[in-house]
Amino acid sequence: MGKNTGGMGAYSPAPIVDERMHQKILNEVMKPTMDGLIAEGSPYLGFLYAGVMISKGELKVLEFNCRFGDPETQPILLRLKSSLVQLCLAAIDDQLDSYEIKWTDKHACGVVIASAGYPESYASNHKVTIKPSSDEDMKLFHAGTKLYDQKILTSGGRVFCATALGDDLKAAQEKAYNLVDTVSFEGAFC
Repeated sequence: MGKNTGGMGAYSPAPIVDERMHQKILNEVMKPTMDGLIAEGSPYLGFLYAGVMISKGELKVLEFNCRFGDPETQPILLRLKSSLVQLCLAAIDDQLDSYEIKWTDKHACGVVIASAGYPESYASNHKVTIKPSSDEDMKLFHAGTKLYDQKILTSGGRVFCATALGDDLKAAQEKAYNLVDTVSFEGAFC
């Protein structure tokens, strides 16, 4: 319902993607896509994000992006225990299949903090105030910000993604909203 945004939040892991669904996505979407690129003489090295909808066990591919999805990536990166840099280097060196990717068992939730008016017109250059937090399970990802004269100012519609880890999704969500409460600027909403 409402206007189309670039996404206003995300969580990980997605309970609907169990091991069976994971294999279905690999076998019905990702592997055929890669096989098709190879068959056309265009092998691909890089990020390939498939946006899928799952309904009654069936997959519908909405889009492919050759970049990280936003705001889906923020909760995923918070759960990643392996080095993203090492993963990228392993992919470049064609060694990714021998690299063990490690994840935390915790859940992650990200909440986008946006400028009033988003996804339509919105004002920029509002001064941002952020109260410090020492919780290592929370991270504030900048999106539509800029640094000017030693001050953080808004510069986009989606300004931050307040992301947190918790023992379950409810705990992660509560912590993410606690992090949202540490950020203020004129017209902020989530």
